[in-house]
Amino acid sequence: MTTCLSSCPPRMRPTVPEGAEIGTSVVQVSASDLDSGLHGQVNYVILKDQSGDSQYFSINSYTGVIHTRATFDREQKGSYLIEVQSQDGSESARPGQHGQPNTDTAYVRIFVTDVNDNAPSFSQSVYEISVEEDKEVGFIVMTVTANDEDEGANAKLRYQLTAGNTMGTFDMEPEVGTLYIAQKLDYERVQRYELRLVASDGKWENQTTVVVNVINQNDEVPVFDHTEYYASVTEELTDLPILALQVSATDPDQEADQSALRYSLHGQGAGSEFTIEELTGRIYVQKHLDREERSAWRFLVLATDENGAGLTGFADVLLEVRDINDNAPAFLCSSDSCFVGSVPENSPADTSIMEMRATDLDDPKAGKNAVLTYRIVQNVRNEINLNLFSINPSTGTIYTVLRSLDREVEDRYLVVVEAVDGGGLSGTGTATILVSDVNDHAPAFTQQLYVASIPEELEVNSEVLVVAATDGDEGENAAVTFSIVGGDEERKFFVETDKANRRGVLRLQKKIDFEKPHERTFNLTLKVEDADFFSVAHCVIQVEDSNDHAPVFFPQFYDAGAMFEDVPAGTIVAQVTAMDLDSGQNGKFSYGIAPESDPYQQFVVDKSGWVVVADTLDREKVSQHRLMILATDMGSPALTGTAIVMVTVQDVNDNGPEFEAPYRPVIWENSATPQNVRMNDTSLLLHAIDRDSSPNGGPFSIRLLMLTEDATNFNLTDLRNGSALLTALRTFDREQQKQYLLPILMIDSGSPPMSSTSTLTVVIGDRNDHPHVPGHTEFIVYSYEGSLPTTVLGQVQSPDLDDWSEKVYQFEGKPPRSFSLNRNTGQLSIREGTPPGAYSLQVRVSDKAWPDVTSTAEVTVLDLKDDAVRNAGSLKLSNLTVEEFFRVGLGQESCYTRLRRLLAEVLQTETECVYVFSVANGSSNHDNLQQLNVWFAAHGSPYYKTEKLHGYVATHKVKLESALGVGISQVGVDECAYTDCGPTGGGCSSRVTFSETPRVLSYGNTSLVSISATATAQCGCQARESLHLACASYPHNPCLNGGTCIDSELGYRCKCPPMFDGPECQQTKHSFHGHGYAWFPPIRPCFQSRITLEFITEAPNGLLLYNGPLAAPQPGDPEDFIALELKNGVPSLSVNHGSGTLTLQLPPRATVTDRRWHRLDIVSDGKMVQLILDHCSGAAVNEVEGLGVEMLEMDQSACKTSAETPGSQRFLNVNQPLQVGGVKETHPHRRTHPHYKGFVGCLRNLVVDSQVYDLGNPAESVNSTPGCTLTDGVCLTAGGPSCGVHGKCLGEWGSFSCDCHPGYSGHKCEKALPDWSFEPDSVLRYQLRGGGSPRWTHAQLMLRTRATSGSLLSMTSRDANEYIVLEIADGHLSVRANLGDGAHSLRLIGQRVDAGQWVLVSLLRHDNLFTLRLERGGGSREVTAVLGQRREIVVHPSSVLLGNAGAHGTRADFQGCMRDVRLNGHTLPLDGQSTEFSTVLERRGVTAGCHSDACSAKPCPSPLYCVDLWRTHECKCPSGQVLVLDDSSGLQRCAPSPCRAATCRNGGTCVAQSPKSYQCRCAEGFRGQWCEVGRAKALRLAALSPSSILAISMCLLVFFAILVAVTVWNQKGSRNKFRKHGVYHIPAEHESWEDIRENILNYNEEGGGEQDQNAYDITELKRPLCSSLSQSSSCTTAPLIKSSQGSQEEVHPSQGSVVSSGGGLCPQPSYASHVAAAASVGHPHHHHPHHHHCPMDFKSYVARIIWEADNDSLALPLDTYRVYCIEGEGASSVGSLSSLGSALADTTAGADASAEFSYESLRHWGPKFEGLSELYRRPELALPYREASVRSPTPTQGLRQTHSLQPPPQQQHQL
Repeated sequence: MTTCLSSCPPRMRPTVPEGAEIGTSVVQVSASDLDSGLHGQVNYVILKDQSGDSQYFSINSYTGVIHTRATFDREQKGSYLIEVQSQDGSESARPGQHGQPNTDTAYVRIFVTDVNDNAPSFSQSVYEISVEEDKEVGFIVMTVTANDEDEGANAKLRYQLTAGNTMGTFDMEPEVGTLYIAQKLDYERVQRYELRLVASDGKWENQTTVVVNVINQNDEVPVFDHTEYYASVTEELTDLPILALQVSATDPDQEADQSALRYSLHGQGAGSEFTIEELTGRIYVQKHLDREERSAWRFLVLATDENGAGLTGFADVLLEVRDINDNAPAFLCSSDSCFVGSVPENSPADTSIMEMRATDLDDPKAGKNAVLTYRIVQNVRNEINLNLFSINPSTGTIYTVLRSLDREVEDRYLVVVEAVDGGGLSGTGTATILVSDVNDHAPAFTQQLYVASIPEELEVNSEVLVVAATDGDEGENAAVTFSIVGGDEERKFFVETDKANRRGVLRLQKKIDFEKPHERTFNLTLKVEDADFFSVAHCVIQVEDSNDHAPVFFPQFYDAGAMFEDVPAGTIVAQVTAMDLDSGQNGKFSYGIAPESDPYQQFVVDKSGWVVVADTLDREKVSQHRLMILATDMGSPALTGTAIVMVTVQDVNDNGPEFEAPYRPVIWENSATPQNVRMNDTSLLLHAIDRDSSPNGGPFSIRLLMLTEDATNFNLTDLRNGSALLTALRTFDREQQKQYLLPILMIDSGSPPMSSTSTLTVVIGDRNDHPHVPGHTEFIVYSYEGSLPTTVLGQVQSPDLDDWSEKVYQFEGKPPRSFSLNRNTGQLSIREGTPPGAYSLQVRVSDKAWPDVTSTAEVTVLDLKDDAVRNAGSLKLSNLTVEEFFRVGLGQESCYTRLRRLLAEVLQTETECVYVFSVANGSSNHDNLQQLNVWFAAHGSPYYKTEKLHGYVATHKVKLESALGVGISQVGVDECAYTDCGPTGGGCSSRVTFSETPRVLSYGNTSLVSISATATAQCGCQARESLHLACASYPHNPCLNGGTCIDSELGYRCKCPPMFDGPECQQTKHSFHGHGYAWFPPIRPCFQSRITLEFITEAPNGLLLYNGPLAAPQPGDPEDFIALELKNGVPSLSVNHGSGTLTLQLPPRATVTDRRWHRLDIVSDGKMVQLILDHCSGAAVNEVEGLGVEMLEMDQSACKTSAETPGSQRFLNVNQPLQVGGVKETHPHRRTHPHYKGFVGCLRNLVVDSQVYDLGNPAESVNSTPGCTLTDGVCLTAGGPSCGVHGKCLGEWGSFSCDCHPGYSGHKCEKALPDWSFEPDSVLRYQLRGGGSPRWTHAQLMLRTRATSGSLLSMTSRDANEYIVLEIADGHLSVRANLGDGAHSLRLIGQRVDAGQWVLVSLLRHDNLFTLRLERGGGSREVTAVLGQRREIVVHPSSVLLGNAGAHGTRADFQGCMRDVRLNGHTLPLDGQSTEFSTVLERRGVTAGCHSDACSAKPCPSPLYCVDLWRTHECKCPSGQVLVLDDSSGLQRCAPSPCRAATCRNGGTCVAQSPKSYQCRCAEGFRGQWCEVGRAKALRLAALSPSSILAISMCLLVFFAILVAVTVWNQKGSRNKFRKHGVYHIPAEHESWEDIRENILNYNEEGGGEQDQNAYDITELKRPLCSSLSQSSSCTTAPLIKSSQGSQEEVHPSQGSVVSSGGGLCPQPSYASHVAAAASVGHPHHHHPHHHHCPMDFKSYVARIIWEADNDSLALPLDTYRVYCIEGEGASSVGSLSSLGSALADTTAGADASAEFSYESLRHWGPKFEGLSELYRRPELALPYREASVRSPTPTQGLRQTHSLQPPPQQQHQL
């Protein structure tokens, strides 16, 4: 039954107007009941409540309508809450109702709505105010407001003036009541206003009077005799000062002193060019005036009365400057386009070109000072010495003289013009005359004949040929159009015109068929034309044949007839024939048979089409063959035709009889004999059948062969009709033998007859004739990250010789919450969300025949952290199965338990810290022995890394094998050992995946339930082929060391904190201090591998790295290792691939102990190993060219050495930790490897096949630290990183340099670089300053583009024969290079760069080794290759081009944006400004910014909106809609989205895929279709229904009520609960009690609401404990002191003054005793005797202190401001008052302890404690609790007390 409101719309509430009549209907409630009839009849009643609200309402018991029983006044009470109960009409059938009907309740809150029944009222009847008469209009005089007790609209008042407002001088803000000035006040007119102000609420109104008194002000200003004065002065006068004019003013005020006027100037030139006499008003010119600078001056003259202190009047003064001829004419130009004219070529004579206008600054109105005359002083003459131009002397207009201008000869002329004024002054200017183009030239093809070849399968719109034309004209006159005018009657081609480049792209319009003779060659006539002219060229196109026809069979179906199944191999079936219309290789084909049509490979077809039998036929397998014959040609790609050959197979007698069904008869043990044995449920007899056809089938002969002892127990009777009867001859016991195997011989009637022998298995049925016994089962359950679902663990064991008995299993006692048990099978299940722990279960087992027994089960649930899985180690155990691994022998432990214990010993940790969490059968070894893969983890804190686990296990492998009794074939499961990837496979990597779904391994009495692990081998070089996916694709952040993962079109990239410089924020440096080492993951090189590292040292000997066995190898163990070390300052490499050791040693002159960074490269192809020092950059290269011979001479002996590894093994196979900087001596007395000396220095940038090692977190290290202590010091300053947050510090020994992150520059990389756009024809050409290395090139730039091709950066040699071009080709980064031995190229195909995102690209070349990188490289973002044999290129300084490749460009110009281009470590400026490294020679078409206007054309129809995706767009639907494609129109439209607000749960995001489908993207920790599945612990409450939550809440409330009651009882019953030997100890679980004062302070600051003004008032506890009961009460003998849980320490105060109380004595502590007590917390041996126990509990103690503080009249009133001073904001080294305890803890205990403590020291703690210091410097006297009690009506007599005048801060803190 559910009750709800039915008459109120949603989101409305029931209301009743105030004053409504009794009986007014308010609201109707209704309850729904699913029952019918009388059971569903509902009655309603209002329940009484304590508030009494129910008495004011009544309810109709049948309809549920609620009426009023009183009238209401909203001003008295605004709402009423009543509880309505609904009940049905009959007794409830629910349990626990005790005959009562079903009921439900609902609360109804009824609000009283307001009625306008109160008039507004003013607080005063008259308001009076004074205002000065000079106040401005709008000045607010006052605000008068009235009060209205109504609310809402009824209390909204409007104010208006109804009387006394003379001439509208004032006005009101009608809604605010603000009175303001509306007209200027004038004291001379009105001195007093009496205004009547009315306030109205629309129904009621009230009024008041506002009196405004006007205060007189002096407001008359002086007046000049003219409002404007005019005068003139000639410029350039020298006899200064000069009187210009005199002004005069009068003061209109009565009795004003006219002599008190003072004059002054303000405005232009006042005080500088012009001055005025203050008393007379004479104005003088003080400076030279220049009319050309200013022809007129306007300023103000001011007159101020009262000697300059009164009011001011003003007048304007206009002073004109008269001109003289002192300026020559000048041709002024403010831009480059001034004095530039244009005239079309071939224009006739006297054509106006332009106007030359000079400027004369003199006054044109003053005579002829500015009248100008023009003439040409430097003209242009033609070849016959005639002037080309003339000029009009008055206007300056330039004309042509002759019709002889030709733009193609000269397109610009310079003409010098002179201008002379009337005074003879002159000036000259240059006119630039541009000759514009007219279309007087015809376009012409660059070639008259074009030849091209195209494949036949060329797609439509594909490019065939590019033609080009030239035109002597320019601009629109040179805009040409290409077309086909002949030779293409069928319109197979069309021309696409590129007007910008005057190119035509010939494209295919229709498909071409080479098989048509007339389509093998095309002779086209092409035309190019501009607006007036045209020309033609011819184009011959040769079509190359393509494989576009598949072979065709004639016919396509063959019926080969029938043949017996025993025909011999080689029997001809049929011959097929096919033909191919293609020619050449494309027309040749071969025959074959589709494997799916011949699954048993019983036929073959030869090259002539003969189909023959290849293997024995079997009619019983296939009675009819439908062979699909294939004819596959030799084209590329190959095409195939098919034909069908039908072959029918006839039977021969080649099969013996067999059982009709898989019989498995059952005979019950202990049954009477003889008895017939029933074969199955449907047949008593044994029946035989034959798969051959009927002539070769029955009748059959059936008999039992007496070949075994089992057969003697039975008799078989052949019934001669294909059946037989089996009879048991004796009684059987299943416990002795469970089944019998009977050989049955059957013979058919074929010719010749065939026989067969089948085994009939007779099962002995079990009877319950043995008792079952108790068993014990151990379940080990690993809960991965607490997300263990409900899982079947296995069967509870109860051993029984009878294995068919039906048992019943049930828990003993109350069933556990976390487990369930299947009654029939005994399968134990663990429920979702079971917390970790050990669970002991008892299960009663009964079988209805024997007495019940109790079996036990021990379930251990362990929390398996994700860190454990990520750092798991693994073993491969030989010749062991899972069952044997868990089997427990009599009195022995299982191999599982033993392994766990041994691992704990080896790893030196507790057994509980070792998890063996996954076991699985592994790959068989070469001896076909079963192997077992085991995964385990261990932790101290935190979890040990995988390398440490493997290292320790490998070290103690012999010990483990001996203790386990099994062999360990692998430490670290590596499936690559059993996978053949071949030498061309690139490499092999072993990958382990863990499934979160629990897997149950149950064997005997042990079950392991955990995640399952699967190890697989992957062929290929994963290091170089790995992809960068989106951040969300990884279960953990791929960015290390706190880096931030950022998504991009190229996958993720990492934003790293300073000093973490790897691509994934790896720490790339590590320091070693000698006699140490660091362990890292093992080296897993690819087959073609490159290992690089850099180091810096001054020590001549030391191991750089070692990867190989940690212990002496046992027979059969791999001996592979690699060791790189320094010997006498020279690098040395040792490598063993398992078949012998190779040692490479550089010569003695290659010393590297020079305190510089050096790089070593180890390059291997499996056999050949190279060791290279510093790229061999110091080796001299001599490349000799000329005389037709090229020679390369290079001595690399000092920097490179190489050799092949011995033996047949090719690849390094190591699984143990990589040891860097030294090796760990695992057996100090027995050396397991050559002596390696510890390295002293730093290593950095350890890279294996492009993957950078993180050197910051070794699995184990000794005497080593992350970073480089030798160089990192210079990379850090007091202000932060030396290179800032946007730079990488390259530290050297005593110096550093900065490598700024891409996009930044500057000394500390603080400057962000702008973007620049490149369009077609954009180019930047540079002149490099200083020669770079011819053997090294490093280019880096950031780009953004959507173009699939374009040249980025190019450079060439002086003769341009050698070049390097970095470009985009087909969307991929590419480099083309020719170092003198031909063109080579390298392309990075792993990622595209044309997706419109910013991408960092780089090119690195060392000699002929080229590397391309995207972003920071690594995996598929990096490719390296050797291009050619030559190693050097001498780049010509002026050949560096950006955005264009010049003569070597095969790609279009770059289109897109660039930022931060660097070449060889220097920035190439994009803004055109030269630098010390380069000069900009040419800059064209490069603009600032990286704009996109993809949405400017509004490409999306409504309601779709456009999203600019940078130079492309996407149309999206508004929120709540999804984009769909209309089937009828093919247009996009928007449809309602299926996503709703609550579609995806737990914070999931709904992504609509169509109007009817969606997908939820779940937040972390959740999964499922609606993100409904997550961590069990977190979701258990969320999965409950509202009613369940309500029930649980009620139970919790009851529980807490009981808990509070028990707590109160304990407080009363055990008064000394927290007191021990007179000292109050606060347990750890009540630690918050210690600082209760601060807790109350927080509450007081945050408040308890409007109705909680004094609860927990802080002032009650603010008083210091200078007179608290700790000194005065006999029942408080010591301060409160906290003790940790379980502590045995006791603290006693020293005995101070003694107080008598009732006959008992309690020690009264002095201040010194408190200090001693506090100090003894840290020194538990300072104990003091204790003799008394005081019966006061903590509650009473605090209550009395509060009482005492409230009644202390002498206490300092520490108000809120005082608290702010003590604990207010400010920088303090001490956090709060709680720190005072520690300040006193070290003070020596004694009577003078308080004197030793200086409270002045509190001032040094910061502003917070200044007030506290002030407080303690003032002694206080407080009224104690006992003394106040004496003065009360019920005093306690005979008390006396002493107390310390200075309270201990420790007590304040503890209270």
